[in-house]
Amino acid sequence: MLRSKYQGSRFSESPVVKKKQNNPITLVVLGYLLLIVVGAILLSLPVSLNHPISFLEALFTSTSAVCVTGLSVLDISSTFSHFGDWVLLVLMQLGGLGIMTVSTTLILLAGMHPGFNHQSVLLSAFSQEGNIDPSKILKAVLPFTFILELIGAAVYFTQFSGARLYDRIFVSVFQAVSSFCNVGFTLFPDSLVQFQLNPVVNLSTCVLALAGGFGFLAVTELRYLFDFKQHKVRKISLHTHIATVGTLFVVAASVLVFSLTEWSNALSDLSIGQKLETTLFMAFTSRTAGLNTVDVSGLCASSLFFFIVIMFIGANPGSCGGGVKVTTAAVIGLLGFNRLLGREKTQVLGRTIPETTVDKAVRIFVVAIVVIVLATLLLLCTEIPGGVSGAGQSSFLKVLFEVVSAYSTCGLSMGLTGELSTVGRVVICCVMFIGRMGPLFLISAVAGRVQNTTWFAEEDIMVG
Repeated sequence: MLRSKYQGSRFSESPVVKKKQNNPITLVVLGYLLLIVVGAILLSLPVSLNHPISFLEALFTSTSAVCVTGLSVLDISSTFSHFGDWVLLVLMQLGGLGIMTVSTTLILLAGMHPGFNHQSVLLSAFSQEGNIDPSKILKAVLPFTFILELIGAAVYFTQFSGARLYDRIFVSVFQAVSSFCNVGFTLFPDSLVQFQLNPVVNLSTCVLALAGGFGFLAVTELRYLFDFKQHKVRKISLHTHIATVGTLFVVAASVLVFSLTEWSNALSDLSIGQKLETTLFMAFTSRTAGLNTVDVSGLCASSLFFFIVIMFIGANPGSCGGGVKVTTAAVIGLLGFNRLLGREKTQVLGRTIPETTVDKAVRIFVVAIVVIVLATLLLLCTEIPGGVSGAGQSSFLKVLFEVVSAYSTCGLSMGLTGELSTVGRVVICCVMFIGRMGPLFLISAVAGRVQNTTWFAEEDIMVG
């Protein structure tokens, strides 16, 4: 009756205006962009500088800090004043923790409750479960981060001598934050080369870089692996199994390859113990931390190519590190292995990995390859004058190394960063940003638009 009464009225045909929902992915992207721009403005102020720089140089440095990369077109140690170093420290810490972590913390401190979309993005960054209270995640992530950084700063303080007390404290804190967040910035002109034979600095840096790149979920499960009350080992998830085994495999492979390729090259002047110490340091930090105790440009081609591979793989999900992630590479490998055995499903350790996860891993892998290929092609056009063939192979390796380092937010460089043209700097800035945000806004944003899939008739093609 009520419907028929107003059927012919004018407002019965009025379209229903739906409230536009804010895309949380867009908010994250805008948050990172805003932080980068604000950081660039602050770094370009006279109070932040010891000598003038261009805004593009400040923007590049800010992007590198926020995206926890560590590539720099400037000498950080001499370019920025103490205020500029503080700006970099804050940018590194905010970039390492993540925009959603910081914003959720501020919302909770203000006595408000984060929205559903806000919570979903935060949870996806640290856990595969969607029913965890965000406040519990923050209460675990923030203390874990700050306590480790504080311990690291205390250890560094004992080794960084020869400076005033305040400067010594600041450099120690700066290095601890850079190591844990896997940034790669240092206040020393040679990265950590001068500490190549310092076992305390090497060990503490490796521990911080590993903890920052291991992933919150995996670290939490391993922390509570042993039940002291019941005297038994708790069961851990498949994710932590793969993340742990994958990380150990990458580190072990790095130690083996770097030892074989550089034993008589970059490590030739060191004793056996010093060679092993340097090899372990590079194995832990070359994946995504970007700190080095040897001259990267002096390494042989086989070492550099292997570093490209492990930088591409990167760290674990839910961490400060970049790359396609260890678990993604593991899923791709397991997919191929299972297909070779004729299995339709991707199986490992008595479990079947969901097809949605396998599909996401493939898309992340494909996006990474496409971005790296396009960026490398652009830099080969802009950074090699006239396509000179005399330095073709070395230039190609140099460019590819730079692009993969930027995408994986590693920060190692063969020396190309400071030589980049204006176009080259813009390209690397974009690659660093995509590398930090890529799986989040390129994969999730595209997947979010796909609502209805149209099925067409099948027709086979020849492959192989």
